[in-house]
Amino acid sequence: MLGLGACAGLTPVSTAAPDPATVALLERSAPNDCNPSVASVLAGAGIPAAAIRDVTYGLYRDEFSDRIVRYDAWVYLTDQPGAIVVAVDRDCRPIQIYARDGARMPNRRP
Repeated sequence: MLGLGACAGLTPVSTAAPDPATVALLERSAPNDCNPSVASVLAGAGIPAAAIRDVTYGLYRDEFSDRIVRYDAWVYLTDQPGAIVVAVDRDCRPIQIYARDGARMPNRRP
């Protein structure tokens, strides 16, 4: 069993007012009720709409009830490989944001 120390590297998700252009882009690419929340996390990370090439959603279901428990928004940027992943719970509350497959978070070292 992992203790609280295993979570020590996690930092709270920064959010900011969602950019209407980002919300509109997310809606065109992948309509989802969580798009405003995802746009808020992207704004908090300093990722503007102009930097986004595409987005897709993955979802996770509870294995016993088949209810959706989490969404992952895979945000593909125009100038780099991989994706920025924004995880939100079933109520669209931000859980985390991280880079995958060669993507880099803005203002962070690779």
